[in-house]
Amino acid sequence: MAHTIHDMIDRFAMIGATPGGGVRRLTGSTEDGVVRELFVTEAQARGAEIHIDRIGNTFATFRLAPGSDTAVLTGSHLDSQPTGGRFDGALGVIASLLAAESVAERLKQSGAVARHNLTVVNWTNEEGARYQPSLTGSSVFIGTMPLDRALAMQDRNGIKLADELDRIGFRGTEDWPLRPVHYLELHVEQGGRLEAEEIEIGLVHESWSTAKLTIAFLGEPSHTGPTPMPKRRDAMRAAAFAITRFHEVMDEAARDRLFHWSAARIVVEPDSPNVVASRVTVWFEIRNRDEATVRDMGQRFLAAIRPEVARQQIGLEMVAEEVRPRIRLDAAGLKVLGAAAQSLGKTTLDMETITGHDALAVQSGMPGTLFFVPSVGGLSHNEAEFTKPADIENGLAVMEAALWQMVLRPEGERLPNGSVDPLPEPTV
Repeated sequence: MAHTIHDMIDRFAMIGATPGGGVRRLTGSTEDGVVRELFVTEAQARGAEIHIDRIGNTFATFRLAPGSDTAVLTGSHLDSQPTGGRFDGALGVIASLLAAESVAERLKQSGAVARHNLTVVNWTNEEGARYQPSLTGSSVFIGTMPLDRALAMQDRNGIKLADELDRIGFRGTEDWPLRPVHYLELHVEQGGRLEAEEIEIGLVHESWSTAKLTIAFLGEPSHTGPTPMPKRRDAMRAAAFAITRFHEVMDEAARDRLFHWSAARIVVEPDSPNVVASRVTVWFEIRNRDEATVRDMGQRFLAAIRPEVARQQIGLEMVAEEVRPRIRLDAAGLKVLGAAAQSLGKTTLDMETITGHDALAVQSGMPGTLFFVPSVGGLSHNEAEFTKPADIENGLAVMEAALWQMVLRPEGERLPNGSVDPLPEPTV
């Protein structure tokens, strides 16, 4: 199976391959459609049945417990950043598919009785590179984002997500028919801690909080040649000031607190070298462990730029403002995962995630578990991203052992506060 996973990663990485060894599979693109078709083909060849929901999430179900309407859900995403790596997201989908196949075969050979079915999912638009916000498919699935809002999202050329899903043939018409009892996701770390500490498996217990502010600076178009400088309302100039001031504010705040921040995307209109920019939209992001802190820093930044932007006669429009809270992942699932890793002799580390993942999105409505394998050099969203073959094999082995336990266990009883009773002691 170890040989199989490397071969399959190579096959998936051929779709949307870039010269630097990475992948470019933006949501709704032709490449996204082709890689989805490959997932469907591979899943069906292994005996899975396919369902595509109305936001394009693709479910491959192994009917391990035909009399049950429940399923353990596992997977990740196949879409990528423009400069995506071949393992980001895809490793979780491919490993889930191979692990599910192995669990199904093990059940057949052992005669054990599964309590739940097992479903592998490819979520739509996890990355948010072409359509914002990210984590779209998992958020619609769990009910925190309205379907209509998600389908109406437009890229920078005004193309709706709904139309692109129709074009590539992955806009379904009905919901997945089973009831999830747990979600398990494997992902590359996208950081360097596991590699630095020489740890094989990262057990993610919670996330950082993130504030995302999309701000439009509103000026007036005019000719860049004859228009007198005092008469120009240059949205680009105001945006440039705001980006510089943003980094200054965050640099100061980071003297005594740990932050990660960025101003990583900018869209200019009318986007002509001979026209003063009339609208410039910038995507700002602030990450910290504490939700109140990222909210406060967002407001401090806005207060710091408003006077100068107004002096330049530029308007401000808050296009989107989103704060993602700090999320604690399911402790019972982590216990099963940790026991699975221990049974295989793998070293583990309890850790946080600074990045967003589908496991965090679904945690608001069901127990979710997330674990990492090392990324060489901590490099991510880069064509040179790399995870060593041995680490890939470790991730697959731990996933298979954990899924085996999860499909055999009774469903945890729901408590009044929505939590789930701890799982029974693992027997891996």
